[in-house]
Amino acid sequence: MTPDWSLEASAAQLQTAVGTTTSVAALLRDANRDIASCNSAQQQALPENYDRTDYPLTSGQILHSSEKFCWDPGDSKVDYWIPQGVTGSSDADDDGLWGENRILLVSWHYDDTSPDKGVRISFVDMKNRKYRHVLLVEPTANANYKAVPIHAGGLAWLGRYLYVADTNDGLRVFDVERLLEVSDAQDSIGKSGSDYYAYNYKYVLPQVGWYRQSDRTSPCEPSASQLCFSSLSLDRSTTPDTLVVGEYRDGRSTDTAVDGGRVARYRVDASSRQLTLTSGKAVPQDVVTVPRSNVQGVQTWEGRYYLGRSSNRNHSWMHSGVLNGTTATNSWAIGGEDLYHEHGTGITAGKLWTVAEHAWSENGSTFIDRRAIFAVPLSEIG
Repeated sequence: MTPDWSLEASAAQLQTAVGTTTSVAALLRDANRDIASCNSAQQQALPENYDRTDYPLTSGQILHSSEKFCWDPGDSKVDYWIPQGVTGSSDADDDGLWGENRILLVSWHYDDTSPDKGVRISFVDMKNRKYRHVLLVEPTANANYKAVPIHAGGLAWLGRYLYVADTNDGLRVFDVERLLEVSDAQDSIGKSGSDYYAYNYKYVLPQVGWYRQSDRTSPCEPSASQLCFSSLSLDRSTTPDTLVVGEYRDGRSTDTAVDGGRVARYRVDASSRQLTLTSGKAVPQDVVTVPRSNVQGVQTWEGRYYLGRSSNRNHSWMHSGVLNGTTATNSWAIGGEDLYHEHGTGITAGKLWTVAEHAWSENGSTFIDRRAIFAVPLSEIG
């Protein structure tokens, strides 16, 4: 992939023009929604409630959430914002905190008629059990910005940078130290008169960089020359850290170079938190094909691969194993998406998070209430 940091200058210009840069800590103090305990319907999405008789599992294969929460009633039910990616302060810093705050970030993509409002990020304060949404924006000419109309299926927070999966193109990079406060009084995007707006959201997070692959088709079609960037995670058990890209395929391919999708890992520079380059390009340190389809989230840790699958509105499976070894299968969520490893003290094995996406039946006619966010101990998987 080719790095492109040309948006940094536009983001700096925008920051000066808006004039209201704020911090993540200040944003959390202004959090306006409460996370909730999960109701009985939402808990049905959890892996401990695996109920499939067509693919039975033994009691030893059933995973149990060690931590969980759900959204406020409006976000649990909204049908045009869909949760996708997840990361947190454990990716961002060694002590697992951003400043003094333990934080989860969740991406939601917009799924409604025009205009496409792009992507919002939920900043979740895990101590105070509150959160607030922030709109991702791409700076444009003349100190303005536009929405970012992508799926945002994966997130990874590396220092000041939030990496967001762009299915077709590669990676977009946003700067959490350029978080801006704007007016929430108008359902429009960008500057209007003397004020800036963001579809009634009070905060925007500007893009500052890209990593783009040379071959890009839309919609993305996995091939030897194009990788679909479906999910993201950070592996902090490697030296240096590695950014893990997962590729989703709806069914296995007859192309052995693609199979059920691929996992590509990129080295991360320890000081800059940008991807390391070879001859000016971000090149994977390794790429493996996956003999399982419908993989929504991938995490690696100490040489082991963790693959979270989806099965529409049914419970699915967490597969794990080392390269060329046997694969273990455990229960997984209904509608589980991206993965995030919240490491333990001293960057040891901790807990694996995902976000379950489904609020409605596939045809959109019935509210099934299956959105939840949960973690399971990494040591229990496999």
